[in-house]
Amino acid sequence: MAKELDFIKGRKIVIYGAGTVADFFFYYLCQNGYEKNIEAFVLTKLVGDNVKKFGKPVYEFESYFGKQRDCVIFIAAQKKIQKEIEGIVKRKKGIEYYSVDAKTIVDEFYEKLNKQPINRYKILGQNQCVSGYGDNPKYIFEELHRRDRDNKLDLVWSVSEYDSEIPPYVRQVIYGSYEYYEELTTSHIWIDNERKPNLIRKRDGQVYIQAWHGAAPIKKVEADVISSLEDFYIEGAKHDSEMADLFISGSEFYTELYRKSFWYNGEIIKSGLPRQDVFWNTHEVRKRIYSKYHISEDVGTVLYAPTFRSDYHEGCYDLNLDGVIEALKARFGRDFKMLVSRHPVNHISYNFNSCVEYIEVGWQQDFEEILAAVDVLITDYSGCMYDFSYTDRPIFLFQTDYEDYIKDRDFYIPMVELPYITSKSNRELIDNITAFDEVAYKEHLRGLMQKMGNYDNGTASKQVVDYILDHYMRGEV
Repeated sequence: MAKELDFIKGRKIVIYGAGTVADFFFYYLCQNGYEKNIEAFVLTKLVGDNVKKFGKPVYEFESYFGKQRDCVIFIAAQKKIQKEIEGIVKRKKGIEYYSVDAKTIVDEFYEKLNKQPINRYKILGQNQCVSGYGDNPKYIFEELHRRDRDNKLDLVWSVSEYDSEIPPYVRQVIYGSYEYYEELTTSHIWIDNERKPNLIRKRDGQVYIQAWHGAAPIKKVEADVISSLEDFYIEGAKHDSEMADLFISGSEFYTELYRKSFWYNGEIIKSGLPRQDVFWNTHEVRKRIYSKYHISEDVGTVLYAPTFRSDYHEGCYDLNLDGVIEALKARFGRDFKMLVSRHPVNHISYNFNSCVEYIEVGWQQDFEEILAAVDVLITDYSGCMYDFSYTDRPIFLFQTDYEDYIKDRDFYIPMVELPYITSKSNRELIDNITAFDEVAYKEHLRGLMQKMGNYDNGTASKQVVDYILDHYMRGEV
């Protein structure tokens, strides 16, 4: 196929796409001597602060080609998306473009990589959105390391950039790099907590453990919102479930959900979620988090951790920090410090009009440790409310856009039936904090947790690692 690219010698190349096909095509060009020709990546719409890919700038198509035309575009995306992109490019007359044969590129890429043998002791882990060393995969890794007395295991973690906070016994690889795909194709076990891209291929002899990030009976997901999902996501989700050898469940609710709505018929371990183990060790975690962020031990902490909005609407995050801190002080009789964790998707989208100093904790490696450490949680529709329920501590929901939100995401249990205290305005939130009834709240909370049929008892990580060692490692570790 390389000879087919002779016509681009000396010309600038722009890759339209940023997914797996674009990755593979980029490496294909580099391996055939065209790396210096690659000028940039373009996307239909930029999301977040993604401004570079493989050291090349990333632009929105419309803005880039309003000025730049002296290049050739290669549309590197899955077939269904290619047609849509072709239509966008055609509207800009005079642009030379070609659609990459995705199947051929992917086949050749894996054919080369799969010549390398699988390392029986290598395990590759990844957190949702490549957001650091955390969630269920982290807790499984920590237990694997604890049990690996002879240091046989090669634990590898995919990252967006190298991070000094990740333990030295975990090797790091940059997600999407050529080295990442080498680790992917030679690892014995994959442990993820979100869907893998549709073009990822599992080899015979590899094991895929899906440690799904969801735990809450809140927002509907997967097949239960199929009418609002893109075709490519549905196809990818089905492919992911076909590859999976094991799903980890935290409750009877989620075990049934996996069967009903995740296109999955394989093994499920009813262990509880490994990340929830932290709630059986909150004292030590609290000391560590308070020390890290220089918080006095006699000060209470409140975390504001809202979920993302698909339309990037910012007004819903207009929390009155000053009023909240004063209300908490009045209700609980001590000073409070505000912590803020912005969702990765909306991480830089909003600010507060407030005099109160707050601590940004959104880049904390392990968000679960923040939940275990704080005294009060304020969120909106985020599933973190359910995780925090294991602490028995107060949860307040700040939902100024409730009517609009439910048009986009429906719930398994209506919000009015949940034990959490809901507010549609800052004034209502402050009043609800001041009037908080701890006894009634805890009684309602216990009812919900019993209804869900939770498996968690602080030993989920141990149970999952027991399963891995018994079923996939044959007792060799």
